[in-house]
Amino acid sequence: MARTKQVALVVEDDPTLLDLIKETIESLGHEVSSASSQENALALLEDTMFDYVLLDLKIPLREGRLPRLEIGFTLLERIVSLPDARRPGVIVMTAHGDDHEYCRRALREGADDFIKKPFDGGKESPEAAIKQLLARRSEERYEAVADVPGSVARERGPGGATREAGAEQGPPAIHLIGTYDRRRCNLEINGKELLLSEQRFRLFGRLAVHAKRAPGQHLSLLDVPEIQSGTRQALNRLRKDLEEQVPGFWDRWIRNDGHGSYCLQVPGDSITYDADSMAAHGELLVKLRS
Repeated sequence: MARTKQVALVVEDDPTLLDLIKETIESLGHEVSSASSQENALALLEDTMFDYVLLDLKIPLREGRLPRLEIGFTLLERIVSLPDARRPGVIVMTAHGDDHEYCRRALREGADDFIKKPFDGGKESPEAAIKQLLARRSEERYEAVADVPGSVARERGPGGATREAGAEQGPPAIHLIGTYDRRRCNLEINGKELLLSEQRFRLFGRLAVHAKRAPGQHLSLLDVPEIQSGTRQALNRLRKDLEEQVPGFWDRWIRNDGHGSYCLQVPGDSITYDADSMAAHGELLVKLRS
């Protein structure tokens, strides 16, 4: 299932400017999270796959510290070093725009664009920069897929035209089995068997149930009884297990709204289950059948 909204992160320690930028992003119909320090930004980047980041270069290392330009450049380096599947576009924001060396350095170190503060409402506005960035990245994704021999396109290109994108982009086939094997439970993704601990299997099962019953909607981890304590640790372990056994699955198909809720972005008819084996997980089976 294609996600319905772009997801943005704003890293800015000026509350007034932060509110202005968030209003602009929300007016575009995008979801937005915010951070006022490098520490907060890195925590969000760990849990959420963002489409783009607006990054103020002069930020503090953590709350209560003084902002410094080098902290922003360090965070930029961390962002652009993320794996391609997780690497968001980056628009650098700086009040030092008249010093072109900062802008050139940001571009050299991987930023996609920069805008000067205060914004002038024209080409330097966040809205214009965001639209240009997303159009450019959409075109790059389309061209990258088109270069793969035998690929079939199915991307939305600039201007909203729908294009074929590649059979590999289709949703995965998920089959919940749940048989215990060496204290672990099994499932299949695209025919490949995976083994997860019982807790992680049931957590993944909850996400699958929610995808079938409420497509496109996020599930709050507070509603998952198996992990009422240690939710972050459980998610991180599930993510690690999936990444080791099916590389790229988590980043491609699981979304985080930035507020502790997750969504398995797979159509309900791509999720099947073995009713006999799943009887060992009674509540999950009841929800799958309902």
